[in-house]
Amino acid sequence: MIATKAGGWLSYVTRVALLAAAYFIAGRIGFMVSAIDPIVSSVWPPSGIAVAAMLLMGPRFWPGITIGAFILNVSGTIAPLGAMVIAVGNTLEALLVARLLTSVGFRPSLERLRDVLALVVGAIASTPVSATVGVTVLALVRGHEIPDWTIWTTWFSGDAIGIVLVTPLILIWAAGPPLRVSRRDVIEASVLGTLLIAGAVVLWGAPVSYVYAIFPLTIWASLRFGVRGAAAASVVVCAIAVGYTVSGVGPFATSTPVNNLFTIQTFISVLALTNLIIAAVIAERRTAESALQRSRQQHQDIVNYASVGVLQTDLQGTIILANPALARILGYERPENLIGLKMAEEIYWDPTQRDSVVGRFDGVGSGDAVEVQWKRQDGSPIWVDVHGRSVRDGVAPYFEGFIYDLTSRKQLESQFRQAQKMEAVGRLAGGVAHDFNNLLTVIASCTDFVLGDPTLGEEHREDLTEVKKATDRATALTRQMVAFGRTQVLRPATINMNDLLTELLPMLKRLFETTIDIRIQAEKDLWSVRADPGQIEQVLLNLAINSRDAMPDGGTLTFTTENRVVDANPSGVGIYRMTPGDYVLLRVRDTGVGMDEETQRQIFEPFFTTKEVGKGTGLGLATAYGIVNQSGGYVRVRTAPGQGAEFMIYLPRTDALAEKSAHPERRDDGPASGTILVVEDEPAVRSALERMLIAGGYKVVPAENGTEALKLFDAGKDDIDLLITDLVMPGIGGRDLARQCSAIRESLKVIYISGYTRDSLLSPQTFEEGTEFIEKPFTSDAILDRIARVLQA
Repeated sequence: MIATKAGGWLSYVTRVALLAAAYFIAGRIGFMVSAIDPIVSSVWPPSGIAVAAMLLMGPRFWPGITIGAFILNVSGTIAPLGAMVIAVGNTLEALLVARLLTSVGFRPSLERLRDVLALVVGAIASTPVSATVGVTVLALVRGHEIPDWTIWTTWFSGDAIGIVLVTPLILIWAAGPPLRVSRRDVIEASVLGTLLIAGAVVLWGAPVSYVYAIFPLTIWASLRFGVRGAAAASVVVCAIAVGYTVSGVGPFATSTPVNNLFTIQTFISVLALTNLIIAAVIAERRTAESALQRSRQQHQDIVNYASVGVLQTDLQGTIILANPALARILGYERPENLIGLKMAEEIYWDPTQRDSVVGRFDGVGSGDAVEVQWKRQDGSPIWVDVHGRSVRDGVAPYFEGFIYDLTSRKQLESQFRQAQKMEAVGRLAGGVAHDFNNLLTVIASCTDFVLGDPTLGEEHREDLTEVKKATDRATALTRQMVAFGRTQVLRPATINMNDLLTELLPMLKRLFETTIDIRIQAEKDLWSVRADPGQIEQVLLNLAINSRDAMPDGGTLTFTTENRVVDANPSGVGIYRMTPGDYVLLRVRDTGVGMDEETQRQIFEPFFTTKEVGKGTGLGLATAYGIVNQSGGYVRVRTAPGQGAEFMIYLPRTDALAEKSAHPERRDDGPASGTILVVEDEPAVRSALERMLIAGGYKVVPAENGTEALKLFDAGKDDIDLLITDLVMPGIGGRDLARQCSAIRESLKVIYISGYTRDSLLSPQTFEEGTEFIEKPFTSDAILDRIARVLQA
């Protein structure tokens, strides 16, 4: 720390000494041009050095001025006491000028007119201090033949001219903007300097007075090289002028010393002020032009890089300004292609809409945003949001606005409405299927009971067989309705889509005509998915049948699998928003007739079909949509008339390994035995199920609800081998009942039965592995086979 302080003090002393030396040397040069007194100069350079030092170095370096002035005055035959007083006056002068300039926000670069004027006013306001102190000392120390007023005026004007002439030169080179010099500038400055020196020498050596003819050269320096050029040119010309005048040569040496003095001071003042003012005005103009250029560039950048469209039109609707974002919105390659287009005829979808849109902004400046339909370059419609206003305060009134593309939002709104409609139809379809399945269970069971009677007549047997067939068709139909409603009970497993396609391929080849070429393009290392294998197989089969029907004359059906990562911001038009993540993408592409936009909007609606009457239920694609959606996936379609169709199925990836399909072993033919608790709230279904089980050799304990079942189970828990329960019942549901019964007896085995539940609309009934479930309607053989396997497990 001591070393740091010592180093700082040494630096301070060194700089004070250098300032004193500079002041002394400049003062000796000033004494050389004294005209009326040895120490009174017509141009006093030390005053300019002192002011520059106070502005650049700070007021704490004032001792350098005092010391330099004291030594200078002593060398000029002034007594030490008088020299010290004059030195104090010189120091006060410099401090006062610096204080005044600092208080008004003076900038050393002198690139503002106010800074030049402040320097002049500061010089005029402070130099009387030094002049008054100096003249008073001279009057007391020694007498003068020249009046004190003349000496005071000379001292005052010499100091002021020294400040105006020397201070700018030091400030601009020490604290001005960075100097950027090109080769052209060096050449031009050299030529100008040569002409300036030669011209000044010639003009002051001439017998006639043309000295003001030097002004064009100094103005050239001010215009081309700013304050640096102005200050340097002024100092060079003034040095030559003073030198010639002191030598008795030139137009300013033709009269008395006093007259010569005031003549040359007037010239120097006019020259210096003219050059500084011109340079400052030009600098201000350049600064203003640069600021204006930056403002225009910033405005242009904002317009060009804005993410929304920017538009200006004249009152007739002709586009006069457009940015790249607007060009992208309207499908043009460059914004220049939009200039000159008529809004009504070439931009608006309905040309008559422009007048109503403009009317909302005309006369009121700006108004609320307006949603309007425009058209792209290719003629396709788009929706935009226009935030506009009318501008009428200029020479040419115009309209301007910001344009937001609403097409994607409109598409999402349409998709949301479609999803709501599908959800509502799905609820309706699922509700119908739920109740219908109970009826079908009773019809199918009773039909089997009657058909099982060996005494039944052949005529009645044929009739009942037809009833059985109709029941089976109704069962298939209701299952499709349940799938569409996304309310079927899933039995998920980890599967590989490549394996599933391989297993399905032989069946497809048997179903399809030989004119249809079936191809599989499988990606290696395909990710696994978690889904119900049977349901996904149903999806593939439905899509394949749909493609087959679209190719009556044959074609190609291609199944493609691939891994796909969905980003947070999917691109493209008409794509449903998907949860970002990893998916397995299955493409089903055909070369059939394709579909138009109207058909695309309805293909997933239940009972919508383009087939002939009696050749389709209209539930195939609806079923596929429901299954994929319930499995956490997404369905997209890409098609056009005459270009075939491509269905894209996205299923979420799972990290689990795919499981090999295992076919359940059939029960043996041994006699059945055991006690089964049957819980079903529908009496007819409960009765039919009871008859099936009794006929199969089982003892049945029936219950119509969960509460009754709990009481029965608690009473006979040691005798009951199996619980068969409906999933949804009044009061205690099937799952709660099984949980409570298992708490009483952990080894209890359970089979769930259901058509589907309305609750599953909100909470899909997805069971963990190993859960036994049978869908309604079921046959006697199916239920007895399942019971036997469960009891034998």
